[in-house]
Amino acid sequence: MKVFKRVLIKILILLVVIAAAGGGAASWQASRQSTAEYAMQHYLSMLIDNSVDKAYTYLDQSETQQLSLEQYTGALEAKKYSLYASCELTEAEKRRDNNGNEYVDYDVKFKDAAGEVQQEERFTVKKQSEQVLGVFDRWKVLAEHCMVKDFVLTVPAGSTVYLDAEPADTSWIVREGVQASFDSYHIPTLIPGKISLVVRHPALESVNATLDALSGSADYTAKMPLKETAKQECTELGVKLLKAVYASAAKEQLDDPDELLKACQESAEELIKKQGDKFHTEDASFRNVAVSNFAPQFGDLVFTEDENGAISLEMTLAYHYVVRQDQLIDTEELQEDGTPVQMTELVEHGGDATAKLTMSFYDAAWHVTAMELQVIPE
Repeated sequence: MKVFKRVLIKILILLVVIAAAGGGAASWQASRQSTAEYAMQHYLSMLIDNSVDKAYTYLDQSETQQLSLEQYTGALEAKKYSLYASCELTEAEKRRDNNGNEYVDYDVKFKDAAGEVQQEERFTVKKQSEQVLGVFDRWKVLAEHCMVKDFVLTVPAGSTVYLDAEPADTSWIVREGVQASFDSYHIPTLIPGKISLVVRHPALESVNATLDALSGSADYTAKMPLKETAKQECTELGVKLLKAVYASAAKEQLDDPDELLKACQESAEELIKKQGDKFHTEDASFRNVAVSNFAPQFGDLVFTEDENGAISLEMTLAYHYVVRQDQLIDTEELQEDGTPVQMTELVEHGGDATAKLTMSFYDAAWHVTAMELQVIPE
């Protein structure tokens, strides 16, 4: 019995020693893994080994919109980390934000099999609030390196842009080196993959598309044709201007209470003078003029470099006109001196003509900025 007790005591002591050794080993391992450098090295090795699922668990996403595993996989495919053979990391900065969060930035050089540096990138690890075994620190890598950075989106000036149903930040619009008729959004970061894009403009057809953030840039200025409502507005404005020109010519004065002719006043005044001379001839008395049957044709949109950011197009407006005049004509009756008796007769001169108008959209409205009109009747 005494022998049995001694054997049992030795076994218990051995188990305690083994447990203590195992706990010490676990503690040592946890301590070694609790550093920022270890977390960074381990994460980089998983990127190079293309262990996407494991690397995803080391990702801290508390500071950006969370990446799904699918988005993360797409980002790593675009980055092509698995093509590198090794990497070298250098601690760049330790820092703490106003909320007490701790970070370490690392500059990483990715190398090929020959040891040549192929890519340089900065990574950041963040200390987690939860510790391992309640004692050891845990660090994870911020998702910033996965994000698409400095994406450029170009749209017509005055557009409203939505990314994934959220309004784009107008502070992203860059003006330097960009002509005024464009809005160039320089988006700091985008989640990789497909993003829903909506672009709305008061005069142009809306865009409802899927934006590929990995493409690096997108230009929608040539992908937004003129709205049908905008065509109607241009036609109505062109007709209104045409009638204003003929009304001013009939009165032989420039009368533009709506300022329709303001942007092309010089050419308008010259036309009105010529048209007035045509209406008011020595052998006839002008009565009125009528225009009808308007048929517009629209040219291509032009994104101008004008300071007002105008988007322009040429509109050719075909129409029918009728000019009515009272004209003296000889009758078969003779006066006492033998001259024919004259009478007033209504004479109509009808025909077809065209007007070429440059329509410009700025300040949220259409304007006529250039005009070429025929003098009627021809």
